[in-house]
Amino acid sequence: MAARRLPLILGLLGLPWLIAACFPPLNHDSAAVLTWAQRMVAGERLYIDLIDVNPPMIFWLNLPPAAVAGWIGLPAPLLLVLWYAALSLGGVMLALPFLPRVLPEGARWGLLTAAVGALLILPAHSFTQREHLLLALALPYLLHALARAEGLKAPSMMATAALFAVAVCLKPHFLALPAGVEAYLLVQRGLRTSLRDPVIAVMVGIGLAYLAAVVWLTPAYFQTILPMMAELYTSAGTDWGHLLLGDQVPPLILGGLILGGIGWKHGPAPRLLLIFTLAATVAGVTQLKGWDYHFVAARGGLLLLAGWTFGHWLKRPAVAVSAAFALSLGYASLTAPPFAAQRRFAATPEAKLGQMMAQAVPHASVLWFTTSLKPQFSLVQALGQRYIGHYMSLWPLPELYPPEAPHVLNPIARSEGVERQVIDATAADLARRPDLIVVTEGASEPGFGGQPWDHLTYFGRDPRIAEALKAYRPIGKVDGWTLYQRTP
Repeated sequence: MAARRLPLILGLLGLPWLIAACFPPLNHDSAAVLTWAQRMVAGERLYIDLIDVNPPMIFWLNLPPAAVAGWIGLPAPLLLVLWYAALSLGGVMLALPFLPRVLPEGARWGLLTAAVGALLILPAHSFTQREHLLLALALPYLLHALARAEGLKAPSMMATAALFAVAVCLKPHFLALPAGVEAYLLVQRGLRTSLRDPVIAVMVGIGLAYLAAVVWLTPAYFQTILPMMAELYTSAGTDWGHLLLGDQVPPLILGGLILGGIGWKHGPAPRLLLIFTLAATVAGVTQLKGWDYHFVAARGGLLLLAGWTFGHWLKRPAVAVSAAFALSLGYASLTAPPFAAQRRFAATPEAKLGQMMAQAVPHASVLWFTTSLKPQFSLVQALGQRYIGHYMSLWPLPELYPPEAPHVLNPIARSEGVERQVIDATAADLARRPDLIVVTEGASEPGFGGQPWDHLTYFGRDPRIAEALKAYRPIGKVDGWTLYQRTP
């Protein structure tokens, strides 16, 4: 295999997964954020008309594809995938010229092949999740970190640092990654060199500018969202045994330490990749949920480390590419079979519900009574619907009425705080007269732990909501969802 053909081969190997990501269903979290961005483009205000607990960076990053979709009429999910792919590819292209100077040929191609696997194959249905974007924008910064460890400098390092800083701003938990990488470089190069490194100044500057922008542009985040989170989350417990000993953390720690230990004496590359993997694992753990997608960046880091290891020991580029690609496929198959979400979507209950909704009212305005983000936002994007709710979901309800406690409802007249806000927002949503509403059975929702919960009974205690609900009739039921249509 001629070395000059390897870039083309890598592109062709990753292309099927990029194409598959353009087909429905879009990841439900990504679809929810994209829906909020589209409504922002239409003039609605984040944290006032559109309530969510995520910091604003992810919504701002979604504004370009949301705006372009409105201008030219192409599907917003397609443009979102292409937008993130362009950001990722642009960053990597800035860092590639340094790789021949810091990595031998075999290790270089093993690492690049693993990068294709980490960014396109391994994420599966978590493609476009924030952790996936973190990995994509961290990769060029990480490649430049290898060059910085060798004392190399270039203006392009400022650009990749800026992209990475934007990704870190998505969640405060992501600060573990630059902290780990820069701490290693501090030890490697010494304090004086690190203090003079403009990369650190760029990242700190972007972080401070972002904080100032949040204060200036979205003050409601501090005035409304953080108090709401404090009210609902202060009593939330964490199952540390499940979090630390479940199916996510141990393989990452064990695999990273084994591969990192094997390659530790062979220079900065395996050390930085190990540190990145461990820091990304810490970022996943500190989110206190143990959800699979919280560890997308950590699994990607482990695959990068494995790709470098294969390439380092196999030496020959063609063999390194073949081995790293096979490893990517094998690793991805253990976590999520390739193309599974796209292949199975048409036969899912979600797709059947979507067909029912499209037949009832094409391009309808919709409101969901559910504590989840799945599947409503994937369907909203696939069907071109308009979601009109203030909240992405009714997630505060399980926090107010935890499944382990008896569901003794607070008197509607004495409801206050977040509960009053949710009820008032729901009344306002129904006043917009959505064409369709979907009600999820509480027992089928994760938030209520299988305990009975009737959304319509709960909200129907409010006279405004009870009156609005009289205009709707049930027209079908799929799995745990009941579809209602507004009568003329």
